[in-house]
Amino acid sequence: MAFIYNTFLMSKREYAKIYGEINTNYFKYINIPFAVHASYGIDNRAYWYFFENHGYGDYNIYMRIAIWED
Repeated sequence: MAFIYNTFLMSKREYAKIYGEINTNYFKYINIPFAVHASYGIDNRAYWYFFENHGYGDYNIYMRIAIWED
């Protein structure tokens, strides 16, 4: 199935980190087509990562929003 949103551009390192965290915690996202994952980016800032969920290992991270601004 095709994704609805364009993929948010981030470094391969950050993408792999967040993708891995979603995989590790997938039990939280089962049967939730659009989900939000809170985590620290590789810049040590806290973000909400919004993603489309098409099943385990099949995600599209389409938005990243800082949880708070300095």
